[in-house]
Amino acid sequence: MEICVLHTEWDSDRHCRYGYALLEYRHASKKEYAIRCFTDDTKKAPVLCWVHPRLAQNLGKAYSLLYLLAQRQVSPVHLEDVLGDMEL
Repeated sequence: MEICVLHTEWDSDRHCRYGYALLEYRHASKKEYAIRCFTDDTKKAPVLCWVHPRLAQNLGKAYSLLYLLAQRQVSPVHLEDVLGDMEL
């Protein structure tokens, strides 16, 4: 289920540079989070990455992580690497 979407750098044509969506999945009674990063360019597929439970133990931490990625304007091609570095 998609919880929230953030966009960065809206231009005059109402196109965003990057978009970030926070997704929540329930498995048994456990919640897991993923982040989908995309551009307004329809030629490129969005990137979906699971978030390590240590980074997103609850909705508040998951949203903070999403906001941080949007603030840093992490591109879809770098999303997996950035999240991997944050897990360390």
